[in-house]
Amino acid sequence: MPFAVYRFGEFSLDCGKFELCRKERRLKLERKPLELLVLLVTKHGQVVTREEISARLWEQEVFVDIEHGINTAIRKIRQALGDSPDLPQYVQTISGSGYRFVAPVTAVEPEVPIEDFPSSQGVAPSQPIASVPEIVTAPEEYVAREGSAGPDRLLAKPQHRLWIVVAITVAVVMTISVLNLGPRPLAARFLHRDSHSAIGSIAVLPLQNLSGDPGQEYFADGMTDELITELARIPNLRVVSRTSVMANKGSGRSLPDIARQLDVDAIVEGSIVRSGDRIRITAQLIDARTDRHLWAQSFEGSASDVLSLQDSVAQQIAAQASVVLAPPSPRAPVNAAAHDAYLRGRYFLNKQDFARSLESFKDAIDLDPNYASAHAGYASALDAVTTYGIGTPRELMPKAIAEAQRAIQLDPQNGEAYTELGSVQTIYLYDWTAAEKNLTRGISLNPSDSIAEFKYAIYLDAVGRPQDAVTHMRRALQLDPLSFLVNRRLGVALYYDRQYDAAVAQLQRASEMERSPESIDHYLSLIYEQKGDHDEAVQHNVEALRENESKVDIAALLKVYRQQGWRPFWRARTRALPQSTNSCNAYEIGLDDLRVNELDHAFASFQRASEIHCFSMPFIRVDPLFDSVRQDPRYAALLARMNQ
Repeated sequence: MPFAVYRFGEFSLDCGKFELCRKERRLKLERKPLELLVLLVTKHGQVVTREEISARLWEQEVFVDIEHGINTAIRKIRQALGDSPDLPQYVQTISGSGYRFVAPVTAVEPEVPIEDFPSSQGVAPSQPIASVPEIVTAPEEYVAREGSAGPDRLLAKPQHRLWIVVAITVAVVMTISVLNLGPRPLAARFLHRDSHSAIGSIAVLPLQNLSGDPGQEYFADGMTDELITELARIPNLRVVSRTSVMANKGSGRSLPDIARQLDVDAIVEGSIVRSGDRIRITAQLIDARTDRHLWAQSFEGSASDVLSLQDSVAQQIAAQASVVLAPPSPRAPVNAAAHDAYLRGRYFLNKQDFARSLESFKDAIDLDPNYASAHAGYASALDAVTTYGIGTPRELMPKAIAEAQRAIQLDPQNGEAYTELGSVQTIYLYDWTAAEKNLTRGISLNPSDSIAEFKYAIYLDAVGRPQDAVTHMRRALQLDPLSFLVNRRLGVALYYDRQYDAAVAQLQRASEMERSPESIDHYLSLIYEQKGDHDEAVQHNVEALRENESKVDIAALLKVYRQQGWRPFWRARTRALPQSTNSCNAYEIGLDDLRVNELDHAFASFQRASEIHCFSMPFIRVDPLFDSVRQDPRYAALLARMNQ
């Protein structure tokens, strides 16, 4: 069977004749670069590691600077092909790993696997007979010329060839024996390679605002968010979410310390300058495992072309990290003023300044009604406002649904929009089938979005799958390890999964990040109640009330508990809570009645909570407090009301 002939661009590589041609004209290329080119082309599209290159091409050459040899061979290949390491058409460098032949390759003749190349052809990288010709003549003479017999003319006499092979074999065996003696063999020192595994996780540190205007901080933070979102589309790369990277803003900590804290392989850091209509982003990629700079580049463009600018930065980072980021769909230039308003909306949403966030997103939509991200951001803000009890679900949730649907209509690849639509379908519409479809779609579009994992975990608890909810919350924590909300919600998920000790430990970790007693103490009270520790349950409950219901007489409640006990405490607490038709107090009062077995009052309260779409209602499927009434027809009626 003839050896393969490959064509790529204007070139052809004949493995049988061991020659590289351009437009049928033979090019001069030394033996090692040719062997390496054969290896790369035969494995085109695959990463060929430096270790594999070393093993195939330099296997028998102990006293050789192989690293230098590989670098030189790659440089000569690029010279022959007219290729560039910065904008490769043929050979792409995979930082810390190896190389990949990226040009389309066509096999003109059938291929014989490299391992099966007969030694008489003098080309097999896996059987490098090159060590003999290298001793006899200079590498340039190894290149086949017209009228020559190639490398075979150097090995004319079989008996000489046999003696040379025997002599070299004996020498190699003896050398290997010597080099491997002792606790630190010389071979290990001669052959040590600085190997770097592929980058599997990355953190984008907040871009520095170099505009000279502190008022531009929102712009730098917003561009950081968008870069994180763009990289989060990569399926096999864990990208740390914004909350955790923003925690290191201005911290002065070293990059290795930050990398260890966030548990990432690499870090992106950079700066941004906006001057008039021009934007310049400078970014660099650092291998956190070695503190080695892998890449740095500046990108500049107009404010109206900012989305393409972001795409370019993300594509370059993905290429340097040796991961695949699907080419972005063509995006129309964004209205610069609309984009600016959108970034303000994001900035204020992250600061929980909901009024200005809603206003900014609305401004962005007014300036550019076809701006999908602005509609998705508006939906997220409406969802957050409802969750924090600032607006009523009936007033805001239909708007959130409409905004998310509009975003999907404008951009079917907008993961945030699917996540928000699924979230509202979970907590407001109780449309479980559609909710799961949209939430999982959001995760598939943004695999590193901790919010998507967070909201899917809420869905899983609501439909009675607490173990799965814990799994997805652990995934969210991997993506956003320094987020108070993520840490707290994992504790809640562990409570619903009846892992009480683990839940306490997790909530205590969350409390160390942010002092928020009303949320942490509320759940700790529930957990200690299930553990049978009434003293701790009451203490944490009143601490939550102290922060959340300032008008409640805490001292009076504690006196009731000390003098009268557990059930009278909850009755007194029910009377102390303010009655409101626009909050989840009805749900809280229902739980108090449930504890003292006043079931008629309890189910009446749950009915009111259901009517106002209290956020807590879907979790009655998994909350241990409802274990005593799961056989009650009124409990079944509540589930039916929520389509369960």
